[in-house]
Amino acid sequence: MKIECNTAFLDGRDRFEAGDVRTVPDEAAARFIAAGWATPFGGDSPVAVEGETNLNIHSSVIGTGDSNG
Repeated sequence: MKIECNTAFLDGRDRFEAGDVRTVPDEAAARFIAAGWATPFGGDSPVAVEGETNLNIHSSVIGTGDSNG
């Protein structure tokens, strides 16, 4: 499948730059499009990703003191 990259990203050893038009395997193209990194070449709208994302954020404290004594 032919894709157009929206942003720079790495996939294994391959580097994709924003604006690149590349032919990649369909499985990889689906992954890139789902992540929002690329769109199908030719101006088609990206595939919508369905699902729910939950962020589980906890408070944290970084201690800044002398631990030697």
